[in-house]
Amino acid sequence: MEKMMTRKGISVFAIVLFLIACLVLIGGCTERQRKNIKHLKSDIIGLKRQVTLYDCNGNVIKTWKGRFKIEVQGSYISFIDDDGKDIKVSGIVVVEEL
Repeated sequence: MEKMMTRKGISVFAIVLFLIACLVLIGGCTERQRKNIKHLKSDIIGLKRQVTLYDCNGNVIKTWKGRFKIEVQGSYISFIDDDGKDIKVSGIVVVEEL
């Protein structure tokens, strides 16, 4: 029983040590590595964003807010909104990360 507790204690210590090392490495990342991590997060769960479509006079036509993964496809952007609709937008579009 005592050996199991020691192994369990060592395992927990190893996991905590590993997590601390990961946090140190992430904190010391280069800009390129931080950007890659952000792209990975965007691919997996999306990022909180606001997409705004403007007309040629600068007036807002439509705004979408939510957690999106945005893809550029030729002359338009594509994303799936919170209602599950596939949105394709072209024109004057501003994408903001919230």
